[in-house]
Amino acid sequence: MKRASFNFSLVNKHLKKLGKIILYLFATMLLGAFIGCGVASGNPFAIFFPTTWIHFFEFLS
Repeated sequence: MKRASFNFSLVNKHLKKLGKIILYLFATMLLGAFIGCGVASGNPFAIFFPTTWIHFFEFLS
């Protein structure tokens, strides 16, 4: 009996597509955070300040 071989190129293709999707989601989330902080506080780079994240997590709890 001949053993069927596994097609790694198909898996590689799907992993590349999944990686691109994750990268695009991260980029759009970062862009949305820049726009949101820019509109709310006037400084789009305020997303990187630790006080922003402290306030965010206090708001959630």
